[in-house]
Amino acid sequence: MANPSFSTSRHPTAPDPWLAVNYALIFPGFGQLYSRYWWKGGSLVAIAIASIIYCIWSIFGAHGNTVHGFWAAGWLVVLYSFSILDAYRGTQANYGQRITVPQGRKDVWYAVFLSQVLPGLGHLYIQQAIPGGLWLLAGLLTAWLANQQPLLAPIPPAIWAFSCYHVYRNFPGQSRRTSTAIALLILGLFITRLVLGNTPNWIDQNFIQSIVPSESMLPTLQVGDRLFVRPSPRYIPQRGDIVVFEPPEALRAMLPPASQENLFVKRIIGKPSETVAVTGGQVLINEVALSEDYVRSPAAYEWGPATVPPNQYFVLGDNRNESGDSHVWGYLPAEQILGRGYKIYWPPDRIQPLPGGRSRP
Repeated sequence: MANPSFSTSRHPTAPDPWLAVNYALIFPGFGQLYSRYWWKGGSLVAIAIASIIYCIWSIFGAHGNTVHGFWAAGWLVVLYSFSILDAYRGTQANYGQRITVPQGRKDVWYAVFLSQVLPGLGHLYIQQAIPGGLWLLAGLLTAWLANQQPLLAPIPPAIWAFSCYHVYRNFPGQSRRTSTAIALLILGLFITRLVLGNTPNWIDQNFIQSIVPSESMLPTLQVGDRLFVRPSPRYIPQRGDIVVFEPPEALRAMLPPASQENLFVKRIIGKPSETVAVTGGQVLINEVALSEDYVRSPAAYEWGPATVPPNQYFVLGDNRNESGDSHVWGYLPAEQILGRGYKIYWPPDRIQPLPGGRSRP
C-alpha cells in the first residue's frame, strides 16, 4: 500500500480553510478575521460577546428571564456553527462549497482541527498511533480528574493546546520553525477552554440553587420554586430578606435523617439585640408593630417578647400558621445563613426577582 502524501499549505498567501476553521472553533468571528473579512469577523465577535453577556444576565440576573437566557444559549450554538461553516466557505473560490475532509493529501491544519476536537485524534489521522493513544488517554484522564478536583481545571486545556502544537510540529514535512499561526491558535485554545472549564466552578462559587420544600413561605414562594442565592461572607441580613440556610442544631434534631442536609427558606424578622414579640396576630419589633404585606394570614399564636442574641436572627415563614420557624425551634445563627434568595429562576411562569429589606416597623 502506498504511503499517504502530506500537505502543509495550499498557497503561501491564500487563507487556508482548515486554519480558518481552527480559529473559528476558538470564538465566532476569529476565522473571518484571519481571512481578512474584517467587518464580518468583527460583527460576529461583537454579536457573540453581546449574546454571552445577555445569556449570563438573563439566567443569573435578578431581573433577567431564565427562559430568554436558554434561548440566547441556543442562539450562540447556531452562531458558533454558522461561524465555523462561513469561515471555511470564505476561503473557497466557490462560497457555497460544503466542508469536506481533505482527500488524497493529508492536511496539517485538519490534523490540528481533529486535535482540537479531542487530543490524539490528529495523531491518529497522520498514523502516529502511539502518540495519539497517549494524548487521548491524557486528555480523558485529566478531564475526569479536573471534574473531581477543581484545582486541576487548568490541566485539561493545557493538554488540548499542547496536543495541537505537538501534532503540528510532528506533521510529516512540516517546518521546524515555530509558526505565528499555531502560536496564536494554541494560546486562544488554552484561554477559551480554560474559561469554559472553569465556568461550572465559577457558578458553584457564586450561586447556590435551592428548591422550596414546603408551603411555609406561601404566598411569596410556592412548593417547587427554584431560587438563586448569592453566597457572600460579607452579607449582613436585613429585615425582610428571604434567606436560604442550613438547619441549625435545634431544627436538625427535629428532622428525620433524610432531611437533615436540606436547605431551608425563611424571612428575616428580628435582628441581633432587637426585642421581638408575636401577639394579637402582629409582630412587634422593640414594641413597634411590623408592617407586613406579604403574610398569608396573621399568626394565630403568641410568642415572646424576647431579645435576639448577638450574631443570631429571628426568622418566620410568610405562611405563619403552617411554618416551622424561629417561634418553634429558636434563633438562626448567622453562620448557618448561606445568603439571600434574590430570584425565582424556575418554573417559567414563576420567574421573578425576590425583593429584600421591605419590612419595617
